[in-house]
Amino acid sequence: MARRPIRWLLPILCGVLVGAAAGCHQPVDWIANSYYMARATPADASQLGCSNASKTGRMTLFFGAPTTVNGTYGATLWGAPDRDTNQVAQTVQDFIRGYAWCRTNPGYRLLIGVGISNSAIDGLSDEWLTTHGQHWALLTTYLQQWADAYYPGVARVNAAWDFEPSWSAYSKAEAWMHGYDFTPGRPLLYANSSADGCPTQTATNGFCNNGWSQHYVWHLAWEHDPSIPIPQIYRTDGVQARQWQLIDLWATTFNGDGVWFYGTLSQWGACAQVGGCTGTDNSPHAANDQLIWWLNTDSRTTQGQVETMTDVSWNS
Repeated sequence: MARRPIRWLLPILCGVLVGAAAGCHQPVDWIANSYYMARATPADASQLGCSNASKTGRMTLFFGAPTTVNGTYGATLWGAPDRDTNQVAQTVQDFIRGYAWCRTNPGYRLLIGVGISNSAIDGLSDEWLTTHGQHWALLTTYLQQWADAYYPGVARVNAAWDFEPSWSAYSKAEAWMHGYDFTPGRPLLYANSSADGCPTQTATNGFCNNGWSQHYVWHLAWEHDPSIPIPQIYRTDGVQARQWQLIDLWATTFNGDGVWFYGTLSQWGACAQVGGCTGTDNSPHAANDQLIWWLNTDSRTTQGQVETMTDVSWNS
C-alpha cells in the first residue's frame, strides 16, 4: 500500500470541532447507500440498482460469510439462499443494469464493493480460506472488467471485506486476505471493518478482542496493498472513531505508515428499519464528524476531510 499522503500543515477546515465539520460534508447525493443483501433475485437486484439512481460514490453490497455453495465457493445471505460466486456476479450485474437504466445524472458513478465477511470462519482450514479469497478476487476482477466494458463511467467494481476481531481468529482472516491480495489483477478492497475491543486510550499495539492487536487491524485494513479503509463508525459515543485514530497513531509512530481513511460506514438506515441499535445508530454525518474530529486531535493523524460517507440498510 502506498504510504499516506503527506499531512500538509495547512489550516484545518474540517473537524476542528465536531459541529464545524458539517460545513465540509459532501452533497446528499454523495452519501451513498450500502446494503445487506437479503434479497438477490434478478428483479430485486435491478430494482435496488434503480432505487440508487440519484447516488454517486463508494458503496458496498454486503453478502455474508464465506461458504461452499453448489460444490464451489460462495457466500451466505440473510434470509435468502446462499449464492455461489457465479450467482453473486449475476446479482451485482443486475444491480448495475438497474442503476445504469435509471441514473439521473450522466456524471454520476457508483464504485461498488462486493462484500464478504470473516464471520464463522474459525472452523475452516487456512487452505480453504486462501482459495476462497482467490475466488473472490477472480469474481471481482471479472465484474470490474465487465463493468468497464459495458458500463464505462457508470459503475466500477471492487471487493469489500467486513472483518471484525470478534468474529474470527486473526490467522483465519489473514489466510483469506492472502488469497485475495496475491491474486494477480485483483481490484481494490474496501475495509468496511471494526476494531472490536481495541484500545481507546493508548497507541502501543494494545490488544483487541479475540487475541487481535492494533497491528493486526492495521495490517488487514491498510498494509495489504488493495485495502481502502472505510471503517464502521456506528457508536454514538465516538468510541469506534477513537479506536481507529489510535490504530492510525500507532502505525504512524511505530511503522511510519499511518492510515489514510477513505470513508466511514454507518448503519442508521438499517437501525431505522429493524431497531435494536441503541447507541450504535450514528447518522452518516455523525460518523464522518466523529472520525474527522478524533483524527484531528493529534497532528500525527490529522486528516482534513474523509471523502466517502456510506450508510447501510437492508434491501428487504
